[in-house]
Amino acid sequence: MREPKSVTDLLTYRLLRLSNTLGLYSNRRYRKQFNVTLPEWRVLSIIALHETTTARDISRALATDKAWVGLTVEKLVQHGLVQRSTDKRDLRRALVSLTRPGKEVHDAIMANARRRQKRLLGALPAGTAETLIACLDSLQAEADRMLAELDEEQPPKA
Repeated sequence: MREPKSVTDLLTYRLLRLSNTLGLYSNRRYRKQFNVTLPEWRVLSIIALHETTTARDISRALATDKAWVGLTVEKLVQHGLVQRSTDKRDLRRALVSLTRPGKEVHDAIMANARRRQKRLLGALPAGTAETLIACLDSLQAEADRMLAELDEEQPPKA
């Protein structure tokens, strides 16, 4: 493997560029076709995955700020795609779930995402898609370990 000569040769740059390009595509498509932004779609997808969840759990799943998730959930509630309810076991917790229109939007976007994934993986040489997925899983696991190491290095807050 050759040494990177510039930032554009770094794996992190290449992954970020690919992610940003696909994010722009998704944001434009979902906004135009479903009136949902990419961040809203990400929140919808996590809610759909768990059926009923909390903003805290969504923020953990997306590795993002809980306040941002709260604002996004509020927008989705206003658009009638998500409903809020109180957790009967802990009255302090607000639970969120998809409404029927929210489920319909989720399912339509998910079908679109599956088509996009099939197209992207189809651009790879035959038999390499599974290898790519396995490699991405390995990279994610290593990145998680690197982050955990950084967290361990942090001095306790006073």
